[in-house]
Amino acid sequence: MTLKSQFNIKTLVFDLGGVYFTSGTYLAIEKIKEIYDIEDESLLKEIFHDNQNTEGNLIRRGLITIDEFEERVFLKLNIQNKEKDHIRYIWFGSYCLHYGIEKIIKELRKNYRLVIFSGNIRERVEYLNKKCEFLKYFDDTVFSFDYHTSKDNLEFYKELIDHINCNPSEAILIDDEKKNIQLARSLGFNGIHFYYTEKLIKDLKKYNIDLNF
Repeated sequence: MTLKSQFNIKTLVFDLGGVYFTSGTYLAIEKIKEIYDIEDESLLKEIFHDNQNTEGNLIRRGLITIDEFEERVFLKLNIQNKEKDHIRYIWFGSYCLHYGIEKIIKELRKNYRLVIFSGNIRERVEYLNKKCEFLKYFDDTVFSFDYHTSKDNLEFYKELIDHINCNPSEAILIDDEKKNIQLARSLGFNGIHFYYTEKLIKDLKKYNIDLNF
């Protein structure tokens, strides 16, 4: 039996930041650092990244609102309240579509169930959907803010199982973080570590998924 014949994939699960979109938080940190003359880059990373119990983690888990997040940011960075909208849109606007990803998604949705699995912020998802209208391509979504958890929690992946409409062995998680793929694999999922779209196409072929372009 060949490697390809071992797989009967029915559902593809996509991360957003780092897969469908670029990792905008890294770019946003650089922009905010320069615009507001912030010398302590480690403080920015602590605020905006998804590390346990930081502001970035709490808002992704839906445990604080965007307004509460921004109030904490202003205090920590000593930024005036009038800059509120600037910070938000610098951050959200730093996410861009990965080259070719929309074309891949449009082709995959013809034959597979597509699900979003993302540690994200409600307002950022809304902002990016207005900009790119990407949600219409997916059959279901599993967001951290709806379940008050994060991708570091195995229970979140167990929740994902209820949304794939197949066995985990018939699904693939596509993520840019190795640790997330490892957690998914512990529950029987297949996994693809995303680097860029051209490599994604090659990796999908290993699961007998050929794209007709």
